[in-house]
Amino acid sequence: MPAAPLPSNETERLATLHSYEILDTLPEQEYDDIVKIASRICETPIALVSIVDENRQWFKARVGVDVSETDRDAAFCAHAILNQNEVLNIPDATKDARFVDNPLVTGDPHIRFYAGSPLVTPEGIALGTLCVIDSEPHQLTNEQRESLQALGRQVTALLELHRRTNHLEFYRKELERSNQDLQEFAYVASHDLKEPLRGINNLTNFLIDDHGDDLNEDAREQIRRMGRLTERMQTLINRLLHYARVGSVIEKRESIDVHDAVDQVRECLVSQIESQDVSIQVDELPRITGEKFLVEEVFQNLISNGIKYNTSSSKVIKIGSRTITEPDSGGPLTAFYVADNGIGIPNKFHNDVFTIFRRLHAHDEYGGGSGAGLTIVRKIINTHGGNIWIDPSYDEGTRFWFSFEPIDGSIQPKFRV
Repeated sequence: MPAAPLPSNETERLATLHSYEILDTLPEQEYDDIVKIASRICETPIALVSIVDENRQWFKARVGVDVSETDRDAAFCAHAILNQNEVLNIPDATKDARFVDNPLVTGDPHIRFYAGSPLVTPEGIALGTLCVIDSEPHQLTNEQRESLQALGRQVTALLELHRRTNHLEFYRKELERSNQDLQEFAYVASHDLKEPLRGINNLTNFLIDDHGDDLNEDAREQIRRMGRLTERMQTLINRLLHYARVGSVIEKRESIDVHDAVDQVRECLVSQIESQDVSIQVDELPRITGEKFLVEEVFQNLISNGIKYNTSSSKVIKIGSRTITEPDSGGPLTAFYVADNGIGIPNKFHNDVFTIFRRLHAHDEYGGGSGAGLTIVRKIINTHGGNIWIDPSYDEGTRFWFSFEPIDGSIQPKFRV
């Protein structure tokens, strides 16, 4: 019995096969359904999804046989993968010199008829076949042959989906590990950096308190400036650590009354609101699902920015939402807005403001700040699955729109009110 010769690309073929991680996996309904359909369409008692490994052919799905694999040397499928563009059709194996003394012909399951459609990957690699077998001589009609090929393509599509799913899971785990490493690094780095900075700050205070009278005013101002710079560095480190840690995982999703979230923020900002004549106008707001603390942080950052970057004698913050229905969106889409009558953000900077530590003004203007707030807001919203954008048509100040669900950029302009 002559065994099938190895394909010319056998080394590449085996490497590709193993990349699918399909060998010895558990049965799956989708593959089982295909072999049942192939058996009925081709009117044969046996149908197999056969994967040709280095020394065996292994059956991902089977009907009509009990074994899960056979030696490759006896495999009809090892011959079928040599010509990946055609169905290998053997009407009567006892009349074919390649198979007349094959143990699968002379013994169980006494193969007479075989037809195998190669399973060819998008890269042009044959992994195995979808085959049908009978113990009686048989011949496929043209329609049956075309159906077998069509079902073979469906098997290949399932294999491709399996590989992509495995790759996505691998990358998900790698991303999760990378995020964890980043958080740990940020924590360690910030802790190690804060200690010497705290020491420098304490030293500057010591110099002013204990030796200030020995220094001229210029020297004292330089020392005070050093203290301010170390305090700013501490602030930047704290914000960087917060950015690395916040919103990487939504730990506790719950139904949130957004009015309650806004009220909590209003209470936190009460001194700013009362001292700067701030009016916060809130429309009816729908409930959402998310992590309450993080949702509150989104509103607090946007509201406090609307107060900070505002030179009006009477500051106005407007909070509302809008729900629209798009034919292809699968349901209604809701976006919230926080609008102010402040200094506004030029359109050319609408993307820049979400870059960490990117400021549009000098550090000592508008009460200072680290330039990380909006970056953290975007990260929180993205982690919830949503988007944030600035309304380019709003000319009364700045209006931020944001959602806690995906909203395509082409749909975002429809939320303008």
